[in-house]
Amino acid sequence: MPQRAQIYLGSVQGGTAQKGTEPQARAYGTHLAQAQGAGAITHTPHGGGYTPAPPDMQALFAARREGVALTAQDVPPNMEAQVQACWQRVQLAMQPVSQPIVAAWLKKLGQLVSNPPGAADAAAQCRAIYEVCADIPAGAWCPQARLAWARQPARNGYPVGARWPAPAELRAVLLPFANTIWRDAHGCKTLLGLHTRTP
Repeated sequence: MPQRAQIYLGSVQGGTAQKGTEPQARAYGTHLAQAQGAGAITHTPHGGGYTPAPPDMQALFAARREGVALTAQDVPPNMEAQVQACWQRVQLAMQPVSQPIVAAWLKKLGQLVSNPPGAADAAAQCRAIYEVCADIPAGAWCPQARLAWARQPARNGYPVGARWPAPAELRAVLLPFANTIWRDAHGCKTLLGLHTRTP
């Protein structure tokens, strides 16, 4: 029985590129160019996925979005440390994604679908997805997002989640994870600003 072709990530150990080497993605020997753009990281910042702000903090975020005039007194003392911790997590999750992260993520997605790209097409498919989804922050490329793709219900009888995604289709699945990160970043920044604002 022929084995199914899968994307293979090479020359990256421990999630980071070795000094003096170029991060690569291979599809049975096909190389992918190193990610472009300063600040792009080459390892997933949250291996298990970004942890959103807890519900009580989200309630304050929502109140502020709805125009409620909050003050520092509206933030309980025990929540200040939570806001700081959330701010640190979200800053890491907001880092730009790189092609090595996308390639590694897609390699695992290939195990969940019935038609992953073959050796001749994998690198081009990865580049196309990266170009369309490069604005999705690194923290959104998480295991939960892969499962969200795979668990999509059939659409007009077509098993969407069982098939390899088109770039725009994948972006639509990743976007809610990115929106959570952006929402928490804005909310944390707002709450932290309450303590630095001049009365």
